[in-house]
Amino acid sequence: MNTEESKSNASVNSQFSILNSPAHEVSEARPTGRQSSILIQIKNLTKHFPIQRGFWSRTIGHVKALNGINLNIHQNEIIGIVGESGCGKSTLGKLILKLIEPTSGEVLYLNKNIFTIPEKELRALRKKLQMVFQNPYSSLNPRMKVFEIIKEPLIVHKIFNEKEQINNRIYELLKLVGLEKEHSTKYPHELSGGQRQRVAIARTLSLNPEFLVLDEPVSALDVSVQAQILNLLLDLHKNLNLTYLFISHNLSVVSYIATQIAVMYLGHIVEIGPKEKIINNPKHPYTVALLSAAPRIEQRQEARGKRQEQAQHKRIILTGEIPDPSNPPSGCVFRTRCPIVKEKCSIEEPILTEYNGQLVACHYAGELVG
Repeated sequence: MNTEESKSNASVNSQFSILNSPAHEVSEARPTGRQSSILIQIKNLTKHFPIQRGFWSRTIGHVKALNGINLNIHQNEIIGIVGESGCGKSTLGKLILKLIEPTSGEVLYLNKNIFTIPEKELRALRKKLQMVFQNPYSSLNPRMKVFEIIKEPLIVHKIFNEKEQINNRIYELLKLVGLEKEHSTKYPHELSGGQRQRVAIARTLSLNPEFLVLDEPVSALDVSVQAQILNLLLDLHKNLNLTYLFISHNLSVVSYIATQIAVMYLGHIVEIGPKEKIINNPKHPYTVALLSAAPRIEQRQEARGKRQEQAQHKRIILTGEIPDPSNPPSGCVFRTRCPIVKEKCSIEEPILTEYNGQLVACHYAGELVG
């Protein structure tokens, strides 16, 4: 069975037409709504990386990757984190799993701070919090066969005692991600990109996790394969009751899979809310600019009847580059590129404030319309 060639083009087309669909059509195909139970709480999370120079590695400054992030992740929710490269998306994912230490702040998993719990508890917690990395070729050991790759976490965490139980679990996981038993004897270089990512997902699921950080899991894949992996992740989310933090720079991909979207810029969350509200009614100028840059695919007949609407939709081009995170602007961090910047923006830093069901960090939220 060739997994990569067996899918139709329908799922591919849906990925790129999502931004043109009405909100009720978007919500029908994917899970929506918050659950009452909070799985992970992020409180004032900050991460500054030291800049060191000289023979004695003297610290001369800090790269301010994250600054005071606050976020609640509910059970069975899919939070999409979107933003330009360097905004702190991957750093946030690594901190949630304690792959790196924070400068300050807390990450609570079921009301337990993962930064202060004993090592023994943290080891047990690793089974519940897992990560899928961007490039499956670099995240899989090239010297190990697929069977050994999936087997390793089962051995490390002593999940099974019997060899037959381990074998059955590995073949069950391969089937779950759309691979055959025969794939277990192959090395990563013998598989396609999509098949390698399926192996990485199978390894992640081997410990029955509750929460997955998906760090750009489809950005290294072909477009047709991206849609297949996204559909697989949605099926796993539904069938296994998983919770995702989905990181991507591609707004179309995030719109396809997420129930909530958080927009990041220079280490800050500038807007967060339900997917339908963010896509159809963005409030922050940065979100409006991101959406204006997303490709829109419309039928020719529909386009003829919407000339006026198309004329109103204009591309908002942001000038300049993201400021140096070691020396961010005063006040609002987006003010150096904002098309509606005013004097107040350079003096006072905006805080996340609720506007019709979504949180926005902008003094003049809603004034810029794409």
